[in-house]
Amino acid sequence: MHENLSRSIRLSELASLLAGLSASQFGRAFKVSTGMTPHKWHLAVRIEYAKHMLVDRENSLVDIALDAGFSEQRHFTRAFTAANGISPHAWRRTRLD
Repeated sequence: MHENLSRSIRLSELASLLAGLSASQFGRAFKVSTGMTPHKWHLAVRIEYAKHMLVDRENSLVDIALDAGFSEQRHFTRAFTAANGISPHAWRRTRLD
């Protein structure tokens, strides 16, 4: 999943590739193992990746959003803010000031 960070990965694809389980079986096993659904885990990894990119002011928010697999900057901002309680721009400011 880390290697395919920027693309959408279907649950059925993961289930068949990784465990030979049905999508629902895989989803339940993944949640038991990690404490979150595969979608939430993938989203969290994408946001962590974006945080590393935010430290470099040369990276625009649009480029970060697209590199991290978000469809647009607005989607990235909503997801980042929901996860961190602060916008990407504000998060960047607190890290670089």
